[in-house]
Amino acid sequence: MTKKLKLTFQISRPEGTEIITLNGQYARTLSALISSEKSGITALEISSWALRLSHYIFILRTEYNLKIEMRREPHNGIAGSGWHGRYFLQTPVILFSESEAA
Repeated sequence: MTKKLKLTFQISRPEGTEIITLNGQYARTLSALISSEKSGITALEISSWALRLSHYIFILRTEYNLKIEMRREPHNGIAGSGWHGRYFLQTPVILFSESEAA
């Protein structure tokens, strides 16, 4: 049986503190956003495990009401070759505890 990462976070909101527990890729994504602090994260930087980063960000925004900003960055290389998103966590969140879920 495979064990999933299970993390508990403390979210600071204007109306008070909230505790949430996330599993798997959602937990890893929020942890990466916290760890990145002011540098943010891109899909390429965490591509070894986050194959659907934009989906994980969407869930964190919509289901957990976290403010996550996306800034466009041009791709390196040829001018006009496109852009990618860099995500920044705006909501104050800290990692509260870590465990494994069965």
